[in-house]
Amino acid sequence: MSKELGDIRKKIDAYLKGNLSNEQVDELWVEFAKQPELLNDLEIEVGIRDIIKNEGVRKDNNMRLLKSSFAWYASAAAIVFLVLGIQFFQVPSKSNLDQFIVKSINSDELESSDGIRSRDMTVVAPDSILNLGFNEFVNGNYDQALRLFNQIIHDYDYEPYASKAYLNKGIIYYNTSNYDSAMVAFNKSISLVIDNKIIEEKAYWYLGNSLANVGNLKEARIAVLQAYSLEGVYRKPAFLLLQKLNFDLGYSEAAFIDG
Repeated sequence: MSKELGDIRKKIDAYLKGNLSNEQVDELWVEFAKQPELLNDLEIEVGIRDIIKNEGVRKDNNMRLLKSSFAWYASAAAIVFLVLGIQFFQVPSKSNLDQFIVKSINSDELESSDGIRSRDMTVVAPDSILNLGFNEFVNGNYDQALRLFNQIIHDYDYEPYASKAYLNKGIIYYNTSNYDSAMVAFNKSISLVIDNKIIEEKAYWYLGNSLANVGNLKEARIAVLQAYSLEGVYRKPAFLLLQKLNFDLGYSEAAFIDG
């Protein structure tokens, strides 16, 4: 085994054990992007299947322990990300863009007030209206939720309420496959947000997904790259979608690294 392959194997082992820093993890993903043949040489997929199988047996035998073990869940999530990445890098031409795009956005992604979400509120302030809109969304009353978010935009068109209301509108439009309206709302949220990295990242990420859904891959890549650059919770799915967009657009790996 060459020294390079040996180093990669050690890094992957450390990654699965959660022993790499964020910077080291990013470096590992870049190595996979640049040299996908390394994955074939090491037969990573086979190794990861074994890891998942072993973890499944251990889970059955130690269910109570694993339920209380954050470390195991973090490791499992890391494996899922790695498997998905490996499958793409090995056969990018056979992967579909739909595999990398968000199918629907769950209620946890909506923005509400900074306090506790509750059904027992009256509409006396934008915080209350946000929470009422959230509750309507959860209950499947999208039209009513939109009406409430529009009320915020009309009556409380200042931060942080306006960017939150537009983001929430975009999520509703996204989930109803109205991607054009979703893009308008996400763009508006981006233009209004002030010093709120979470809202900005969400808006860019879902804007990119909206653009990808309508086939505007170049603009989608720009938006997803913005989400990736914010280094938040969408960084790794953004990395995967960027690689797929780069491939479909005919860009080199360097295009991803250089932006």
